[in-house]
Amino acid sequence: MSDTEFIRSSLLVLGGLLVWAMHFAFVYGFNTLACARQFSSAHLLGIEIVPLAVAAATGVALIVVVALLLVTRRRPVAAQSPGERERVDAFARYTALAIGGLSLVAILWTALPALLVSPCG
Repeated sequence: MSDTEFIRSSLLVLGGLLVWAMHFAFVYGFNTLACARQFSSAHLLGIEIVPLAVAAATGVALIVVVALLLVTRRRPVAAQSPGERERVDAFARYTALAIGGLSLVAILWTALPALLVSPCG
C-alpha cells in the first residue's frame, strides 16, 4: 500500500470523526464565545445568532459526512475469494461506513442542546 493510498483510506475511515470533532469544537466554542463577549442575544435574519450558527454548522457537517459516506460506498467491494489486500479494503470500507453513520448521529446529538437550550442559560 502506497503512502497516498494509506492516507486516503485513513481519511475515509476517520473522516466522520474528524468532521464531528470540528463541529463539536465549533458549536461549544461559538456558544462560549457568544456568552463571554455578550453577543448571544444578537439577531441575524430575525433569528438569534447562536442557534443560527449552530444550525448552519450542523448542516455543513451533515453534508460533508454524507459526501464521505457516498465516496466510501462507491469504493469497490472485495471479490468472491478475497486475498489479504481485498479483505483489508473491505474492512476499511465497512468501518468507514459504520463510523460515518455514528458520526451523523453524534453531530445531531451535539447540535440538539445548542438548538433547544438558550445560550448562557
